[in-house]
Amino acid sequence: MEEREPFALLRITGKRGGGVAVHLNDSYVPGIPDVEGQLMVHNDFVTGIHDTSVEPRDLAGWAYVLDEVEAGREAVWREAARVAEIGIRLDWREDDHDRITVTVADQQTTRLAISLHMEHGWIDEQRALLDRLRTAWAHLIPDRTHSSGE
Repeated sequence: MEEREPFALLRITGKRGGGVAVHLNDSYVPGIPDVEGQLMVHNDFVTGIHDTSVEPRDLAGWAYVLDEVEAGREAVWREAARVAEIGIRLDWREDDHDRITVTVADQQTTRLAISLHMEHGWIDEQRALLDRLRTAWAHLIPDRTHSSGE
């Protein structure tokens, strides 16, 4: 039986360890992920898993965050939304890597920020995960948010 890579909206892993990921559960339809999943955060100090959900309408917001961070601006995905928000700040960029701070905050009391050293190309990796999810959910996303010109 062929083993498939689990669907992830984001998988940000620092080159010195630590990371943040949102993985989605398998649904009853092969090749289509469920909207329910887990938000995972880890570094040398803390490891946490929090149940979350990702709706097809959330994908445009994540694309916006990637665009903003690539341009050197801080951005927050799902700020003050129904589920945990994820913020990314580009601290500095050098020839071969970026240092970013990823902040995860739930709507109650938990807020965590971790600094990660990232290889160049990490944003392209996140866009590839986003495109894979958009393709899987194409029938659920209006044409205007599925376009590659976003």
